[in-house]
Amino acid sequence: MSKTALITGATSGLGLSYARYFASKGCNLIITGRRENMIRENAESLQNQFHVNVEVVIAELSSLDGINRFLSQIGDRTIDILVNNAGFGLKPAFVDTPETDVEKMLYLQVWCVTKLTQFVLKGMVRRNSGAIINISSDGAFAVLPHNVLYSSTKLYIINFTEGLHMELSGTDIRVQAVCPGFIDSHFHESAEMHMDKSRKGLFGFRDPDAIVADAMKDFAKKKVISVPDTGAKMIRTLVRFLPRNLFYRMAARFSSSLSGKK
Repeated sequence: MSKTALITGATSGLGLSYARYFASKGCNLIITGRRENMIRENAESLQNQFHVNVEVVIAELSSLDGINRFLSQIGDRTIDILVNNAGFGLKPAFVDTPETDVEKMLYLQVWCVTKLTQFVLKGMVRRNSGAIINISSDGAFAVLPHNVLYSSTKLYIINFTEGLHMELSGTDIRVQAVCPGFIDSHFHESAEMHMDKSRKGLFGFRDPDAIVADAMKDFAKKKVISVPDTGAKMIRTLVRFLPRNLFYRMAARFSSSLSGKK
């Protein structure tokens, strides 16, 4: 029997790449997104290319009501693989961020991940089988100015995933947190971050399909934390050893370079 993968935020970018990856392995899909025309086009393309069933759920997962409605739609269906990918960025300084945006980010990137994982995990525990992939970020390793809330939610995802890994020790349920760097997607446009995607090198933009391929290689090696970019790996290592005052200065400078400020 074919497995079913549930992927949030599968309209484009990393979520769509995970949908392609699991469809290529013969998995049926349940994919969520907010841009209905685009995600339905994606579903049709995936069905035609890989000959799997693809169910589209239009969901607003950045509110408590939206999350609860989505869980009701999922019901008691068997979910073999969960990819918690849905997320967004915010450009303003924390003090200037509208309260509604703060709430949306916390609901989407903390509460939705937590609630959906628990909902799906209960069935996985009964079957003693399953996989949960939570999308974090290299921002979890090094918070930047104007990225405070986003980085904090992504650090939560790492701690949450590692805790689950320990609790699920001795079962056949696998969990992984993926911490990519810059992704060639619509993410930065949606956050009004105007960045040069032609940039290459350690901190350049990577194709999402390549990131997913590297992360799944790590999954096969049973790596709980996957850092599929050289630049992100370097950041993770450096911040462990840098004196904090030096890190603060470097982070401020790097943040300014990303925003185009001098």
